[in-house]
Amino acid sequence: MSLLRTKKFLFGSSFLIILMTLSILNTVLNDGEIRQEPFFYNDDGTINKAPPYPPFDVFPLGSDMYGYDMLHTVVEGAKYSIGIVLVVAFLRMFFSVVLSYFLFRVPESVFKALKTFAEPLSFFPQTLIAYFLLSTVVLYTIHGFHHPLWVRVSYEFIILILIAMPSLNVQLIEQKRRVWKEEFIQSAITLGGSKRHIYFKHILPQLYEEWILMFGQQFLQVLALLVHLGVLHVLFGGTIMGEGPPSSVTHEWSGLIGLNKRFMLTYEWIVYVPIMFFALTAISVAMINKALSDLFKHREMVRNNRDM
Repeated sequence: MSLLRTKKFLFGSSFLIILMTLSILNTVLNDGEIRQEPFFYNDDGTINKAPPYPPFDVFPLGSDMYGYDMLHTVVEGAKYSIGIVLVVAFLRMFFSVVLSYFLFRVPESVFKALKTFAEPLSFFPQTLIAYFLLSTVVLYTIHGFHHPLWVRVSYEFIILILIAMPSLNVQLIEQKRRVWKEEFIQSAITLGGSKRHIYFKHILPQLYEEWILMFGQQFLQVLALLVHLGVLHVLFGGTIMGEGPPSSVTHEWSGLIGLNKRFMLTYEWIVYVPIMFFALTAISVAMINKALSDLFKHREMVRNNRDM
């Protein structure tokens, strides 16, 4: 069984790769500019058309209130939206794997205390935690931003990573403790294998497939979290709050949804276009995860048949 022959994997990965490539090329070749048609005039100088333009009129997916092509806007913001989610999901998994390495052999009483602390946090909405921790840093005030862009971005990365660490660590520790109790691990201990040797030679090969699937789950979780924060006007990199409507520092998708939700009942395509791309991205990642899950199950079946 090969991933490259799996329709789910091909569709999901192709969508993400094409979207990211177009987004990066727009920055490299077009300096990040987005097509705009402010007004269309008649021969006598009067205004014939004014934004927002509906889909299939001027642009394929319509324009926003300022005449910017919605499809072009979403493509430009893809590298930020998908890139942010990829980095956060990867760092969540990386730090949790490293930290759980030092914690999975703690005494049972210590592990129960960690679990007692982490389990309530898994039921508390991460959106609320992130909102209260981020809103005072990323929102623009009458005095401007209190912190430079790199500080706001770094702080937001740290918060988005840390809020998932307790429950994710407990989950990884439970997986490692489960494998540690297997007979072949006890045999390796009896033969004198060190903790480091057993961990890297016996435990990791048993769990890395589960971690790959967990990375996809974290990707979807972070994607949903950014949408929720966007609706609350907590945008990645900062939200400019002035006399007019709020605006975003970047064109990332959660900002497009949160800033334009007021047009939901009038110019609905301005909101639905970024929502559609969020949904397509989530579906693509879910399809990749399903293809990987099927592949891992097939490998397990082959291994079991070989051992019989």
